[in-house]
Amino acid sequence: MAVRGIVHSVILVVSGLVLGWPAPVRARPQEAPPVAITAPLEAPGALRTAPPSAVDAPRAPASEPAASDAKASDDASGDRADATARADRSEGDAPAAAKGAAEGGESNAPKKDWKRDGINPCNTPDPGFGIYAPWSRNVSMGQLLAPERGGLTKSGGFDLIVHFHGHFPIRKEFVKVAKGQVLVAIDLGIGSGAYSSAFASPRTFERLLESVKTEMARKSGRKKVYIRKLALSSWSAGYGATAQILQQPAGKSVDAVILLDSLHASYIDPAQKTIAPASLAPFVAFAQEAARGKRLMYQSHSSIIPPGYASTREVSHFVVGKLGGSLRDAQRKDVLGLEMFERFERGNYFVRGYHGDDKPDHCAHLGLMRDVLRTHLGARWQSPRGSGSGKLALRKADKGETGDGAEKSAFLPEKELKVPPGGQLHIVAEGQSLARIAKRYQVSVEAIRSANGMGEKSRIKPRQKLVIPPKKAAVVPKKKSKPSPAKIKPKAASAT
Repeated sequence: MAVRGIVHSVILVVSGLVLGWPAPVRARPQEAPPVAITAPLEAPGALRTAPPSAVDAPRAPASEPAASDAKASDDASGDRADATARADRSEGDAPAAAKGAAEGGESNAPKKDWKRDGINPCNTPDPGFGIYAPWSRNVSMGQLLAPERGGLTKSGGFDLIVHFHGHFPIRKEFVKVAKGQVLVAIDLGIGSGAYSSAFASPRTFERLLESVKTEMARKSGRKKVYIRKLALSSWSAGYGATAQILQQPAGKSVDAVILLDSLHASYIDPAQKTIAPASLAPFVAFAQEAARGKRLMYQSHSSIIPPGYASTREVSHFVVGKLGGSLRDAQRKDVLGLEMFERFERGNYFVRGYHGDDKPDHCAHLGLMRDVLRTHLGARWQSPRGSGSGKLALRKADKGETGDGAEKSAFLPEKELKVPPGGQLHIVAEGQSLARIAKRYQVSVEAIRSANGMGEKSRIKPRQKLVIPPKKAAVVPKKKSKPSPAKIKPKAASAT
């Protein structure tokens, strides 16, 4: 066997000398493929589950807000977990953080007062719907808010903002200043991964845009409508969807990106807090175009330090650094008690940095939508104006058909879903029906409707979460049993 092996090797060597060795394959330079943003999956500002690393400055243990305070947030998308619990205020590069504390900024002491300027940023007063009609769910995902009348050009063009995460609080800020733009708001749960995976397929966003145009044609009574200007907006974990869309063909039509304390990134080396460039590539490219005036990008960050991945402040400094710039000191009081301490502007790229490392500080960034609409998008887009009295929304509210609200008549908001013992949670897949889901879990359709607060006309949609009750709770209509012949009493003969 050994001799045979030696002979085989000699034959290969001779063949190589006679025929020539294969030329080495050299990799040709090419564009890097689009990067799917899958990390971080944790909710921004989640509580630390491990001791602070060596790069963290010593600090007093942070305390979690009381449960009663946490319930004060009325974000139906589950901002309870996404809006931050108190985290470490010092970053590895924390001179600015220390400066903020020296100037009378946040301390490490627990914060008990959640109000900013007399308002809880996580549960601001509801201004109603203004000139806008109630939410419409006649879109492929999320819900649509359009003016009662108008909002389109003579040729049928309208301006659209698609917002990810926090449809209820963003609506309250949007209607205060919006004059005609159309809003689609989408909530998909906690963590950027839910948004990233939902929009991984280019067809998902394309289908959404088509459904928006169909609904606007129906509402306006026009045969032809089109999207004139398009913006992507996100708060907290919603940036996962924006990251995917910007890498897709439909992303080329996006004119503006709004990131409200919303852009995080993964680390190459968590110990050194080295940001992975690939995870921010689509945003850096967009920021470069905005800096040249071709698009618009607004990016805000807080001083919250999340565990295991880059904070929104670290990311802001990273992106600005890629443009060859640096943030400069600034002092200004903004909406809902926000205190600016650094900023950057170049062309149409705007970065705003704020003090605050608590949940209400995170929620307060939603209020910045007013300034973005009024100062930046309003001047850039010159959107067609809409009109309305708000009476339509009031009539709907009297019937219990509005709020944010279509959920209340269709299914329970996610934060109200309670899985009973023996039950489970099901996420609706594309093409599934209630009957099909009921058959899979061997329960009745009526039992699923009851567990989720759904009416007979309620519809389900992909990625919707449903509580599946235990089998014993299934409502199965009983079949009427036929009486046995022995129990059948003969009818008495009638007199004739």
